[in-house]
Amino acid sequence: MKGKALLIIILVSLASFATAYTITILRIGHLKTTTITITAGETVQDHYLESAKKLLNEVVDWVEGFRGLKLRKEVEIRVLTKEWVIEHWGKGFINLTEVRLEEVLLKYLLIIPEDFNLTEYKIGVSGYTIAASADHTIYLVREFFDPRDELRAGAILAHELTHILQGEYFQIPGPATMDERNALNALIEGDANLVSSTYLAEHGGESKPLVESRLNTLDALWLFPYIYGESFVRYVYEHRGWDGVNALYRDPPRSTSQILHPEKYLDGWKPISLDPPKTPSSCSLRLRDTLGEFFIRQMIRAHLDPSTANRSAEGWLGDIVQICEKDDIYILQWKIAWESEEDMREFLQAFRRILRDLDAEELGGGLWILGDRRIRIEELSENILLLTISPVSAG
Repeated sequence: MKGKALLIIILVSLASFATAYTITILRIGHLKTTTITITAGETVQDHYLESAKKLLNEVVDWVEGFRGLKLRKEVEIRVLTKEWVIEHWGKGFINLTEVRLEEVLLKYLLIIPEDFNLTEYKIGVSGYTIAASADHTIYLVREFFDPRDELRAGAILAHELTHILQGEYFQIPGPATMDERNALNALIEGDANLVSSTYLAEHGGESKPLVESRLNTLDALWLFPYIYGESFVRYVYEHRGWDGVNALYRDPPRSTSQILHPEKYLDGWKPISLDPPKTPSSCSLRLRDTLGEFFIRQMIRAHLDPSTANRSAEGWLGDIVQICEKDDIYILQWKIAWESEEDMREFLQAFRRILRDLDAEELGGGLWILGDRRIRIEELSENILLLTISPVSAG
């Protein structure tokens, strides 16, 4: 984070848009533009900015005192419109190739239906942005941020000021995988959310945390840093104070499993790395990643009850997934390691139950046919399995 222009975006949760203040990270990356479009009249705009800046000054003092860190530079405020955000931070940030591969991944692993358009989804959620920060500037989206609602607005500013402090004091290594990215984002957002929820509590308000079971699986994957980030950081804070939280940035969590089970992190548990499976002949590698415990939980929860999903994912020890392309078709291979044979069996029992519920045809030898796709389950050892999913036409 240190020395880079990082963009932190705050969004209104789709699950509780009308009733609760909830926020999440959409993307962390280089700020692509500093051109600001303001459509409000000058008199109204001046009053809006004056109110926001007055509140900001009050919140700065509180955040510095609670978090124990002093801002090194003055913070500025800029105002955006929802339309501008969608155009520049929604459409402008989307890599269509990456989204296409992510869509293949989610469809092959039965999380979204075949007719789902992931690009439209990602553009759509960008329209719920209410605030963002980059370097020492906080960007407010006029349609969603109201400085007259001092309690809610103050909590949002406390959250964003924490992100600015993170950029000043800490350096976080870039994530190598999806699972690492979710874990790092959970640390970043959990720290900021702990500050904002405490601000609410000390000023007579109450935070309303997101609950995984009330979200569909895709929204849960998107909102992971806000579902579990604060509870992870709070656990560390309660055991080791702010010194312990600050130390997280020097040795950050690298897996959603560590976020879901913070005692694992404090005990020094780490996931294992797996060698990738052999790519099929003449198949060009397009994606290689690690999905993690929380992804597996959502894959199961998309079809079965939450308790079964939790149990089926908890024994995760590591994984590596890859997608290759051959003759305009995609082949997915996913190797997963488990803490024990019992954990692997529990996952396989749930996965096979899903296939049966979807009327997949079991051909024997670990081979299934589901629609126009072939699914092969191979047990490579007592605790490692390999799933291979490809179109039936792939042969």
